[in-house]
Amino acid sequence: MNIFKKKKYLNCHFMKHSLHFFHDSIKACCTNSSGPVFYPDYRGENVDWDKVFNIRKKYVSKINSPFNFEDVPDVCKGCYEIEPHLSDKKVDKFENIIDRVYFHNNMSCNAKCVYCTYSWRERGYNYKVLNLLHSLLDNKLLSKDASIYMSGGEITIYPEFEEMMTLLTDYLNSKIEILTSGIKYCTSIEQAFVQNKCQLIISLDSGSKEIYKKIKQVDCFDVLISNIQKYIQASDNAKENIILKYIIVDDINDNKEEISKFIDVVCNLGIKNVRIDIDYEKYKFANNAKVPKHYFDLISHFNNLAQNNNLVVHHFQQVDAILNNN
Repeated sequence: MNIFKKKKYLNCHFMKHSLHFFHDSIKACCTNSSGPVFYPDYRGENVDWDKVFNIRKKYVSKINSPFNFEDVPDVCKGCYEIEPHLSDKKVDKFENIIDRVYFHNNMSCNAKCVYCTYSWRERGYNYKVLNLLHSLLDNKLLSKDASIYMSGGEITIYPEFEEMMTLLTDYLNSKIEILTSGIKYCTSIEQAFVQNKCQLIISLDSGSKEIYKKIKQVDCFDVLISNIQKYIQASDNAKENIILKYIIVDDINDNKEEISKFIDVVCNLGIKNVRIDIDYEKYKFANNAKVPKHYFDLISHFNNLAQNNNLVVHHFQQVDAILNNN
């Protein structure tokens, strides 16, 4: 131990104000590390929000303690978001307000992506979340400007999805971000677009039916394109609030030709936002796995095509961290 090293304090917003309703637990965050877990092996019992807040405060108290020489709690080690949240100052007191929520409890899906992070998990869900959402609202814990993320599995096929969307759309001032296959058309998403309260991130990963089917292992390319067109017909807001994503998959779509086809599809639909990712399960940040060199050339090609077509390129912090690490 270096006793002359200046102590750092992990001042993490997720630890203080975030909730992650995961498949088998309720946690503080959704990163590559577990982070603080409030209810391990959760199966739907009543949640004591005071207990959750006290766990948060205990973590912060230990971080601030002069007898603690660790900059980062064990449960947070290896997290790709640590560096920006390390401070020279102690963590200030904070209120019991939730301003970031991940709904991630349903592991069933209507696609079978070859890169699926959760392919090994049991399908379905272990508990429902609508009553927990009502509880947050009843206890005035959820900020009206909260960042809401919904994913899975496939969240749109979860039985409570439509009711959750309606409740959140009516309550929030902010937009709901949904990671979805886009294979199921949802009237609640349509209405959220009309109110400009929704953003979809859809992994198209291809510009052709053949490559789509190889990656998704379902023949739904035309269905997805049709659904996007219907959302756009319902509201012009959809053009600005759908992000089409291209995940590079080794030996399937890792070539410039398919990327060019993808950009053509985006432009034909009138979509304005794109994103390029890598398989961050295969090339984990914590494992220091080496990304293939030709990926960087493909990413440059993607970015150049996007710029030439006046598209906005979005980034995912975990992917950027992996690429920077390489």
